[in-house]
Amino acid sequence: MPAVKKKPKSQDLIERASNLQSLIAQLEKEIQQIFDSGQVAPENSWIVRYQVKGKYGVYWYYKLQAELPVFDKRELGKSRYKHLGRAGSPAYNDAVTAMIRRTKIDALHRMVNTIKQGWIDLYEETEKPSKNS
Repeated sequence: MPAVKKKPKSQDLIERASNLQSLIAQLEKEIQQIFDSGQVAPENSWIVRYQVKGKYGVYWYYKLQAELPVFDKRELGKSRYKHLGRAGSPAYNDAVTAMIRRTKIDALHRMVNTIKQGWIDLYEETEKPSKNS
């Protein structure tokens, strides 16, 4: 069996850093593709189901709700709520699709942050003295 030649530590670190950089670039490209594919729900937003009692019974409606006022009101200003109507309405379907995109983007951002933490760990590894010193 041929002996496996070990790479110098500096070359190994450079290759690993390059791999991390490639992964981050790939994830950022995916994030941009999602943004380019259509409307994305605001950060920290969710779809809320609520009940309205009417003359002929109870009705369920939906709204997109955000932590901060980000939706345009009919009057001047912003609101934390965007009425979507009933399940299956065009506004509801658009909001669900926008939430799916937001969820994917948030997950990809978490992965980028994980890789960046690995990058920091890799940098700290380069600062450690080698065993031969």
